[in-house]
Amino acid sequence: MEGLIEVLKSFLLIFLGCIPVVWATTKLKVPSVIGFLITGILVGPYGIGLLKDVHLIETLAEMGVIFLMFTIGIEFSIKKLIAYRNEVLLTGFLQVFLTVLLILGLSLVFLKTSFSNGVFYGFLVAMSSTALVLKMLMDRGEINSPYGRTSFGVLIFQDLTVVFVMLMLPILAGKEGSLGGLFFSIFKSFGFIIGLFLVAYYAVPYIFHQIVKTKSRELFLMTLLSLALGTAFFSYQIGLSLALGAFLAGLVISESDYAYQSVAEIKPLKDLLMAIFFVSIGLLLNPTFLLNNFLKTLALLGVMLLVKFAGIFIATLLVNRSLRVALLTTFYLLQIGEFSFVLALEGKRMGFLSEEFYQVFMGASIASLFITPFWIQFSHNLTEFFLSKISSKLYVRYQKRRAVKIKEEKAELKDHTIVVGFGVAGKNIVYGLKTLKIPYVILEMNPNTVKNYRQKGEPIFFGDATNREILLKFGVREAKTLVVSMGDVIATRKIVSIAKKENPQLYIIVRSKFVAEMEELLKLEANEVIPEEFEVSIEMFAKVLETYKVPKNVIYELLENLRSKHYRAFRNVQDLKFELLEGLEFLKGENIQNFLVKKGYRLAGKSIKELGLRSKTGVTIIAIKRGPEFLINPSPEEKIEEGDVLILIGKEEDLAKAQAYLKEFEP
Repeated sequence: MEGLIEVLKSFLLIFLGCIPVVWATTKLKVPSVIGFLITGILVGPYGIGLLKDVHLIETLAEMGVIFLMFTIGIEFSIKKLIAYRNEVLLTGFLQVFLTVLLILGLSLVFLKTSFSNGVFYGFLVAMSSTALVLKMLMDRGEINSPYGRTSFGVLIFQDLTVVFVMLMLPILAGKEGSLGGLFFSIFKSFGFIIGLFLVAYYAVPYIFHQIVKTKSRELFLMTLLSLALGTAFFSYQIGLSLALGAFLAGLVISESDYAYQSVAEIKPLKDLLMAIFFVSIGLLLNPTFLLNNFLKTLALLGVMLLVKFAGIFIATLLVNRSLRVALLTTFYLLQIGEFSFVLALEGKRMGFLSEEFYQVFMGASIASLFITPFWIQFSHNLTEFFLSKISSKLYVRYQKRRAVKIKEEKAELKDHTIVVGFGVAGKNIVYGLKTLKIPYVILEMNPNTVKNYRQKGEPIFFGDATNREILLKFGVREAKTLVVSMGDVIATRKIVSIAKKENPQLYIIVRSKFVAEMEELLKLEANEVIPEEFEVSIEMFAKVLETYKVPKNVIYELLENLRSKHYRAFRNVQDLKFELLEGLEFLKGENIQNFLVKKGYRLAGKSIKELGLRSKTGVTIIAIKRGPEFLINPSPEEKIEEGDVLILIGKEEDLAKAQAYLKEFEP
């Protein structure tokens, strides 16, 4: 009973401590991860001392690790790995490899450590914070930017690397010293993974299907947790890590038909367990020791950041070949990650880290997390300063070399369109330009995209459009239109600013993610700003109106009004007569559209026969709604009046023709 009371007391103190601290950090716009770490430091045995049972604390940390790895596994997908294969397999591998190599070299030369210890230290430094970086990218709307994609891809590789390192820790620690033992450990590990997936392929779908049929959320959640804990326990029993088993359990579920429901059920638990994990890390930190070893901690932090800066920057530049993307990716991934804490705990247990070095490393790592939100906030300013001041000549020379083939390969362009970004939106724009035989040129920052579409004959070039020299090389002064279709809003602002200065007559169309970004882009003299958020909302609004059988021409007019006035039109639509929508139940399910004959339309006074709608479009006027009454199957001699709603029936393509034909009678 005493043990249970102690556990309950620990959880109570952790939650009570988190509430004011995380509230304060949220108000200061600091990530909640920082609040959890501070809470742990305050209530832990080295702080106020409310929690003193170190063994219990380490047990909580272990549980946090198990569920953290499980939730990472459940949200991970093989499809994500394929979509981000270049960022993961190339940039991610190079970043981890270079960081480990640099740390290994420094460890062997200056610390005189063993080879295995040096490798372990390298993996500790190589990891970045998945939780913190992805949260900030999503909060800032930069997850789909070039540096956002690269950061995400590198983080995926790092997460996978943690699983590999946890698997290899016993080998690095010398517990599998012989060559035979090494191969046996690897064989055993892969055998476990293959066996797990075979069981998952045949057994898990059947089990979950039976559970889902009960329609019990509690039973579904218990099954999820049982799978996580059971796999972790079995993994530990055969000599592997708990974290590896938990990750694999999550991965099994992620590939099943019940992945989305599992994520929905586990997300609240994930957030809670991540909080406990970070609090438990803070609990194990000794602030007094860090103060007494402040210079050591500061020196270690400086070395880790410098080495990591070099590893991330070089890896990203080699793959992406953009100095700007390389710098921004580096700023985002510069901190030491939460999985480094996982490795550090395991490393201390296996003898890689002394208690003193563990405390210094924890202090330096937590400090890197503390300062991350601030340097990310200024990362774009720092990048622009570096590009424009420190290395402007080098950068321009580099970009000129990238653009040197343009004059040789392209015809002289005039009144052309420059398309920046070749994602889904960019491809649709290019399709239209190509169909209408409008000259265009494409600027793209993904070298693989450039290579693939160059082979298909597209006039696509690798180049950073935020650089004035690149825009000049592609004829921004001679261009008629500039279309900026990319997820990086800060880069978009710079492109618009440079382009407008070079060519004040240039018509600039910009895609943005949020409506809030419109005002600043319009101030920079972009002619059209099309926010995804806005377009999605009005398309949804249109679909709602269609379900109520609002006449098509009324919907089109309303949407055009909304687009032209950027939401202000919502205040002026109260006069829309929604009583028009009533009484159409008899046509439910039919392929119909409606057309409102508004005041001034030249349709008024014409008979259905005179209109000739059926002969010209193949569409039939099946009914007319006039006031509260319906005229079903009106005669060809029926005169059309102002205010009538013509109810049209026909094929989809014919209905589109009919709408266009009737709009010709507008005043």
